[in-house]
Amino acid sequence: MKFDTINPDIYLNKKIEANESVIERMDRKDFLNWIISLRSNYSDFYTYNLSKYGWEGEEFFINTYYIDKVADELYGKGKSIKKFTGKIKNKISPVKNRWYIKVMIDYIKNYNPDIIFVREITGIQSNFWKTYTGNKLIVSRIDSNTPSDWSVSDYDLIFTSSDVYKSFFELNKRESYISQNGFDGRILKELKSNSKTYDITFVGGVVDRYWTNRARCIEFIADKVDFKWWGIKGTNYKKENPISKSWQGITSGIEMFEIYKQSRIVFNDYSEVANKTANNQRMYEAMGVGTLLLTREAENIKKQFPDNIFVTFRDEKDCLDKINYYLKNEKEREEIALAGQKFVLENYTYEKLMKETDTILRNSYKRKFSK
Repeated sequence: MKFDTINPDIYLNKKIEANESVIERMDRKDFLNWIISLRSNYSDFYTYNLSKYGWEGEEFFINTYYIDKVADELYGKGKSIKKFTGKIKNKISPVKNRWYIKVMIDYIKNYNPDIIFVREITGIQSNFWKTYTGNKLIVSRIDSNTPSDWSVSDYDLIFTSSDVYKSFFELNKRESYISQNGFDGRILKELKSNSKTYDITFVGGVVDRYWTNRARCIEFIADKVDFKWWGIKGTNYKKENPISKSWQGITSGIEMFEIYKQSRIVFNDYSEVANKTANNQRMYEAMGVGTLLLTREAENIKKQFPDNIFVTFRDEKDCLDKINYYLKNEKEREEIALAGQKFVLENYTYEKLMKETDTILRNSYKRKFSK
C-alpha cells in the first residue's frame, strides 16, 4: 500500500473544485482513478508497474477530499455527523491530523498490506508508520529536504535517488538503495500536442531558500529569451523581476507533460539537496516526451549518461548561449531530443525500474520476517 501526496496540493484542490459536481457522484475507487489520471508526480507509476511482477498494490493520496471518500466507504456516506465530529476534533486536538489518522488506521486495518510504502513528505509524522513495524515492512522513498517530523529510524528500508542521502541512511544503520527516477510510456499515448509553441519552459519551484542557483539562472535568462515557467514562486520577487514576469501559475501532471511536449527546450536545474548531482524527475520527463533537455552540468553525468542525449550548461551565460544556439539550429536540437527519448524508453521506464524494486522489496521482506 503506497501513501503519497500530489504536489503542489493547490493544483489538485483546484482541479477538484472545477469538477466538484462530477466528483460528488464518485465513490472512493472512481475518485482514486480520477486522481491517478491527472498523472501528477508519480501517479500510479509504482503500483501499476509493480503489478507486472506479481504485486497487488494500492495508492492512497493524503488529501482531504480523498480521505472523505475513504471515510464514506468505511463508515457509510450517511455518517456525515461522525465525519463532521471527527474533523472538529482534528482542529482542536493537540494530535496533528487526528481525523486523517483515524481514517488511515481503519483503512490500513481493512486493506491489511504486507508493505507500507510512504513516498516523500505526506504531512504525517513518520513515527506513525513505525507503529506497524511488527507485522509490516515500512518503506520510504525520499529525495527532498527531510522535514522535522521525519526520522530515518522509523523505516525498515529507504529508497532515494541521492547518493548523499543513501550514505547518511546507511550510517544510521538503515537499509537503503538508489531508486532512479523514470518515465511511464503510457504518457505518450495520452498526450495530444504535436506542435512546438514555446521556446523554453520550466515547471518546478523557484524559491531562493531551496533553489538558489536555479533562481539566479532563471532571473538572468528570463528577460533575454521567451522563457515561461509554472510552479511554486517565492514571495520575495517583485512584479518587475524577470522571475515574476515569466511565471504562468501552477500546473502539474498531464498538463505539465503537454507543456514539455510543446516546448523546443526544457530547462532543468537541481536543488541544493542534490549536492551537484543530476537525478531529478524532470530530466526523464522532458526526455521521455521527446523534447530537448537543457540541464546544469553535474558530477555524475558522464558516468551515468551517454553523450548527445541532452545539453548541459556551466553557468548563467553558458545557459543563455546554449538556448540561443539550439533555438536557431532546429535539426540538431531535434536529433538530440529524439536520442534522449530513445535512451529513456530503453533504460528508464518505470516498468524496467520496478523490476529492481520488486527484487529489493521481496528480499527485504524475507530478511525481516524469516527470522
